[in-house]
Amino acid sequence: MIRNRDNATIAPAPEAPESEPRADKHSFDTFIRSQFHHLVQFLRSRTASEQDAEDAAQESLTKLLRYRDTEPASAWKQLLYRIALNTAHDQYRNAVIRHSFDHVAIEELDIVAPEHSPEQGAIFDQEVMRISIAIESLPPKCQRVYILKRVYGLSRVEIAERCGISVKMVEKHLATALARLKSMVGNSSTDTL
Repeated sequence: MIRNRDNATIAPAPEAPESEPRADKHSFDTFIRSQFHHLVQFLRSRTASEQDAEDAAQESLTKLLRYRDTEPASAWKQLLYRIALNTAHDQYRNAVIRHSFDHVAIEELDIVAPEHSPEQGAIFDQEVMRISIAIESLPPKCQRVYILKRVYGLSRVEIAERCGISVKMVEKHLATALARLKSMVGNSSTDTL
């Protein structure tokens, strides 16, 4: 017992229990080999593709290396899967950021109009405004696919690659966009859609 200046006694700190001995390099390598396949399976549903799952698994195992000497072998698996989840989330955020730079603002599009009388010009301007408002009201993914197809003339395959989705999903977004635009703008403007 130690006495401080107020004559109070302070009990010594309890001894820390013996921690689990750290594993050697060989057991860590064995652990990594045994976990890779299971980790890829775990990440498949959390990433965009098989390749992304494998990349995330590899990155997670690499990040786990820094804990090899500081964490007991019994904690490696839980730590690995936490790292893997964070890595998959990081991959997703990075993909969203990359794709956000591909966004096309409707205000920046040039719409060329043929020469009209003042009345025709006013009607045309109103029609363009109705179509623009309708396009802007589309869900973001439908809007992007629609603009890439109608404004930039990309093929369905090119749009799928650019957006990171399947061709089937591109077709679904186009169908949804056209249906919503026709219901909002009406049949008189469907030729311009």
